[in-house]
Amino acid sequence: MKKILSLILTAAASPLAAQSVPQTPTSISPTNVEAKTESLVVTGTRFSDRLIAESPVPIDVIGASELTVGGYTDLQRMLKARVPAFSLPNSNGAGTVDFVSAPTLRGLGIGQLLVLVNGKRRHSTGDISTGQQIGRGDTGYDFNAIPTAALARVEVLRDGASAQYGSDAIAGVINLVLNRELGGTLSTLGGGTTKGDGKFYNLSAGYGFKLGDGVVRLTAFRQDNDFTNRAGLDTRQQYFGNNGATLPSGNFGSGIGLTPANGVLDAREATIKRNTFRFGSPAYTNQGFFFNTDYPLSSATTFYAFGGLTALRGDSPGFFRRAGQDETVRAIHPDGYLPMGPYDIANQSFAAGLRGSLEDDWTWDISSVIGGNKIENRYNNTNNASLGNASPTDFYRGGTEFGQWTTNLDFTKRVELAGKPLKIAFGGEDRREQYRILAGEPLSYANGGAAIIGGPNNGRPAPVGVQPATGYRPSDTTDQSRSSLAAYIDIEREFSKGFLVAAAARHERYSDFGTSNTYKLASRLEITPSLALRASIGSGFRAPHLAQSWFANTTNTVVNGVLVSSRQLSVSDPIARLLGATPLRPERSRNQSIGLVYEAGALSLSVDAYRIRVEDRIALSSNFTGAAVTNLIASAGFANITSASFITNAADTTTNGAEFTLRHMSAVGSFGKLTTTLGAMVNRATFDRIARAPQPIANLGVTTPLFDLTQQVRFTSSQPKDKFSLAFDWVWDKLSVNLTGIRYGQYEAVAFASITPGRAAVVSQDYRARVEPTDPASGNVQLVQKFDPKLITDLEISYRLTKQLSISAGANNLFNIYPTRNLPSTAAGVAVGTNGSDNVGTLFYNYASPHDWNGTTVFAKLNWKF
Repeated sequence: MKKILSLILTAAASPLAAQSVPQTPTSISPTNVEAKTESLVVTGTRFSDRLIAESPVPIDVIGASELTVGGYTDLQRMLKARVPAFSLPNSNGAGTVDFVSAPTLRGLGIGQLLVLVNGKRRHSTGDISTGQQIGRGDTGYDFNAIPTAALARVEVLRDGASAQYGSDAIAGVINLVLNRELGGTLSTLGGGTTKGDGKFYNLSAGYGFKLGDGVVRLTAFRQDNDFTNRAGLDTRQQYFGNNGATLPSGNFGSGIGLTPANGVLDAREATIKRNTFRFGSPAYTNQGFFFNTDYPLSSATTFYAFGGLTALRGDSPGFFRRAGQDETVRAIHPDGYLPMGPYDIANQSFAAGLRGSLEDDWTWDISSVIGGNKIENRYNNTNNASLGNASPTDFYRGGTEFGQWTTNLDFTKRVELAGKPLKIAFGGEDRREQYRILAGEPLSYANGGAAIIGGPNNGRPAPVGVQPATGYRPSDTTDQSRSSLAAYIDIEREFSKGFLVAAAARHERYSDFGTSNTYKLASRLEITPSLALRASIGSGFRAPHLAQSWFANTTNTVVNGVLVSSRQLSVSDPIARLLGATPLRPERSRNQSIGLVYEAGALSLSVDAYRIRVEDRIALSSNFTGAAVTNLIASAGFANITSASFITNAADTTTNGAEFTLRHMSAVGSFGKLTTTLGAMVNRATFDRIARAPQPIANLGVTTPLFDLTQQVRFTSSQPKDKFSLAFDWVWDKLSVNLTGIRYGQYEAVAFASITPGRAAVVSQDYRARVEPTDPASGNVQLVQKFDPKLITDLEISYRLTKQLSISAGANNLFNIYPTRNLPSTAAGVAVGTNGSDNVGTLFYNYASPHDWNGTTVFAKLNWKF
């Protein structure tokens, strides 16, 4: 960030550009923004007079009051409940991903979604997801850093928009529009699960006041969330058998006599507490401050600024290390230990600009936005076994930093042409980015040379580095930057009453991979005053994130007394090049959509079908292992590296889908008004091409694919194939009731990458699954589990005590629905030589689940306006 900040002082002469949309139009007064959210939008157009129904592309607008219905504590879950095309998988023990999740739009990845704040590009994080979750190999946005109390509304553009907004907008755009209302608000929200855990308390306060002829809105917030735990008991053998002569069995039930143990059980097996794992929502505290201001300098010029600071501290659990494992220093952890990862995630952003108008229908907007994200990680309640009994239990593992500075310049012009105005917008963008990996403290990755103490491996070299993952080594660190310049033009004209055509083109040049040219053409045709058709076609691109090009990490262990390394390599690393890795190419897309909009009185309807083809999608490769790989790497002078992986352009995909929204408002006799909203989404993703393993790896006879089935399933079927929602909003005098049901469709995840058909039949008994071939020489199969659709119901009841004060209470997941369980570990499975896919009975639910594993959550809240 220091380098990014220093750019401000040296860029006065740099090219200015704009790839932004206007802020809330000045025709909306600060006190009635909320009232306009159902009609006027600013996303998807550079002209400030478009209604939702007039848009040639689908846009969802969720006002602040609608957004906060329910007891959801973060913005992503609010959007998941309101936007059928928006999906959010779960995570657990995944480090940063537990707090910076990987939401998706239209079934694509987080990297194909662009986030704006007040129409200006938002910075992402710099942390690569390397766990076994959706979003593996990618990085995204920290939605937790945007307090919902600071928002006036959220606009979701469900269409490719790279020609308008640049890189990343392949699936669509989410624009977070900040509140500019006058007056104050105070909101509290508290609750917890009916299991008695997961207690949460949110407090937010905002105040808007006049500053001369302008408006300043300030918002502060704090969130305190306790963890939930839905883990099963750890029934494995925990201690050495035969009085220290044998290693403990890792099978389900081996510590309680359900399945055979290794040797005679230690007496402590009968008394140890077996709730050793933590599986559920993480504990965290999140707090911050945001501001938003407009200040007219003259009748034709307005200064504006917005930004904020947020800080999150959260705990991400690792996997439990048993007392009998070599990773455990038994003098420190005689009964094993659960490593905990405190994460500190900080975000800062500041935007300032001027906008105004000139004679002859000209408008202009110049702005600069600087933002950054820093993630630092510690591990506590752990050890580095190679340091022996002197090992600390608390380590600094290192972190990442990502900074972004964007300077924008926009112009618009209205030209009267044959009685119909031709609207023209043009401008450009200058964007600078910096990415850093921060080294951990030496003890987090050091080889202390101590031997294993106790057990059958007594005296052998101990595992190296802090558990569960070693710190970033100096060789992993990097400090990289790049720049991009862009120019665009948008043209829009209504050729006859009800026939609108819009076109956009964009040229962009990156310092690290070259140029990109994108276009978009959209049209809307009004058939009747109530019915209109709309369609769009365009191209898109996504530049590889700096983290995808430069992230690296090393994990050390000891095999047969020799220190060996598992490496995730940057594509520029000599070892990666030796294995055939090449510089990353940008993803490129082709988007087509067609739809209709119907509005008549109290009824509104929209239906849209789309196809998105993405070439060269970026993903983390398979892990390449084996003697042939180790020997090839050693021949280049890099000894004792047993496995390697790298980010790569893995595949081409096509996603076909459709979205449906219907809303009806009606009177219920003398009992108020009822609004009924039905939403639906269906999509299917298929592969057009899957890249083969690089030739240097193929020449070794290694059969591991570059992009294995586990990752393929995450791309195509680990998200629900359909999603339906039905919401009833009833308002009667001071009482309001919201009842929402969301049905998440079937999804899949690979349970076993290689298992014999006989074992697969036993472990999947009474569950739905399919098999795929694996290495033909082994005769094994890959087992893919199918997870059942689930219906989740939320209820909120509110009562307005006064015009300013209201109270609410309700329940999310009212009927206590849980996802389908992972294929279970059983005694029968152990008897044929395998545990289930539930981590020997401790982790019941899959990371791909589109709803959480917590069961029913109850809540109450209070809102006060003054």
